[in-house]
Amino acid sequence: MRLISLPFGRQEFFVEALSVYRVVDKLARAGIEILSFRTESKNSAVFTVNGKDAKKVFAILRGSCYNIKKVRPKGLSKIAERVVKSAGLFTGILLFFLSVLFFQARVLDIRVVGSGAYYKDEVLRILSENGVKKFSALPDDCSPITAGIIALPRVSFCTVGKDGGIVTVTVEVTDDEATLSSEPLLSPAAGVVEELVVVRGTPLVQIGDSVSEGAEVVKNEIFFGEEKEESCKVIVIARVVVAVPFAKEYAGTEENALLSAALEFGQTRDLHTTKTGEGYLVEGVALVARSLNLG
Repeated sequence: MRLISLPFGRQEFFVEALSVYRVVDKLARAGIEILSFRTESKNSAVFTVNGKDAKKVFAILRGSCYNIKKVRPKGLSKIAERVVKSAGLFTGILLFFLSVLFFQARVLDIRVVGSGAYYKDEVLRILSENGVKKFSALPDDCSPITAGIIALPRVSFCTVGKDGGIVTVTVEVTDDEATLSSEPLLSPAAGVVEELVVVRGTPLVQIGDSVSEGAEVVKNEIFFGEEKEESCKVIVIARVVVAVPFAKEYAGTEENALLSAALEFGQTRDLHTTKTGEGYLVEGVALVARSLNLG
């Protein structure tokens, strides 16, 4: 039988023996104080001792001709025993409430709603870049997240709401009929990369690199993780300008030749002309641009 021994409180014993009155003398000789003693029958009695002596009493009487039938704690000892017996229940309840408190302060789910819900992959990426993902702490300041989402093409409104462990991102676009597709940015011509602006996507070239016409310059994926083994599709927001050398002869005056070159090649630089038998040879560099979702 397990006893709860405390420096305070009391323990009540029920004992049976042929000479039950000798219990008092036996315990007194051991220096144990009897707080109360009453007979239940000719050969049984109930007595109470201080909680600190409970184990000693039980050991003395159990090892003799006395038969301890029952041990019942009293006062604070009774409360202590109940606490010990209920420890598992209390621990479970405590863990439950701690779990509730923990998960209330964590992101359990992320929802993207509104006419711009097709931006879900982009929104999740922006949230992740700002430290918001499943089981992370709820964001205190959502302004950087909102700013990043508003910067997406045609997004006119964005809010980030928190309800318990659920983060709801509402994205509205001005033209929800024109759903953007995820595609890479391709080089518009063969030449050398003169300018490259990438807001979203993975650049595959650098300024000064040579590219062929139709080659991917910005991939419509973003890679992450330490080894860059994971990726997700994104909507590319980028612009590339390719420098293409040209030389072409035009009939007529020099002014006419330069005007014709401008009409044919658009933006140019490093122009110079050479007089020919039929007109002028115009040489220079044409700047050919292409963009996706970026003016």
